Amino acid sequence: MRKRAALLATFLASTIAFLSLVGPAVTAPVLVGRMHEQFQPNRGKIFVLVIGNDSREGNPRNSRADAIHIVGINTDTMRGGILNFPRDSWVNIPGQGTSKMNEAMLVSGPENLARTLEGLTGIKIDYWVMTGFEGFMGIIDGLGRVTVNLPHSIDDPTGSGAHLPAGKQNLGHKSSLAYLRTRHSFGTGDLARTTNHGTYMISMLRKLREDVALNPAELLNWIALTKKFASFDMSSDELFRLAVLASQVPPKNVNNVTVPASTGSVGAASVVFISPSASSIYKRFRENGSL
Repeated sequence: MRKRAALLATFLASTIAFLSLVGPAVTAPVLVGRMHEQFQPNRGKIFVLVIGNDSREGNPRNSRADAIHIVGINTDTMRGGILNFPRDSWVNIPGQGTSKMNEAMLVSGPENLARTLEGLTGIKIDYWVMTGFEGFMGIIDGLGRVTVNLPHSIDDPTGSGAHLPAGKQNLGHKSSLAYLRTRHSFGTGDLARTTNHGTYMISMLRKLREDVALNPAELLNWIALTKKFASFDMSSDELFRLAVLASQVPPKNVNNVTVPASTGSVGAASVVFISPSASSIYKRFRENGSL
């Protein structure tokens, strides 16, 4: 045990030195930013807004949010949660009035979506991270296949193109994107789709832990890939600390929850109404950092 701890300490020290030498990213199909001027976790709780935009190329700040999730970790209990929001949720957007949640970034970028969610949930967002189709596929292509257990087969030839049998599937970058985009295969449409996003993120966490358990230096690969496809408003040591933290959280300790909601319409627009009962979920997440 002591030998392993010493090896890990040496690895961490060398990694910090390595990261200090890594220059800025050449391309930035993934954007990451600090929401508030200073990062000050509230009693060990960290909340990150994860956004997938609808851009096929690049990663424009003023785009629509296609996937919206708050990821929380409690650093004391090493438990966490993923809280999923349907993109068509009808909410109040600062500076824009009431509209679909996915339109919050059109005027003021990812920060405005974070402000929208802070106002809705009372949860202080510490960081946001955003990617489009291009950046997502680049990261998955670099990391390798992600294993996802599908409870039902998926066949969406006219939508995302996903065609996947039930059971354990090893998804590459193209099949992963098709899986995450599909909604026509489910009776609940986008509610099921956004839940699948959370399931996939937990599968990625499992892959991270397995890779690092086999070889601690694999953490460098994950960080290097992130830096290759990312533009940061955080320092390399902040990124490193977050990566190490993620690698220590057991996937079984992370619950995946989609806000209770119902579909409806406002005028000619099809929208999603978040149930008032979601307030108890927000409170639990806010207080515990986990779900």
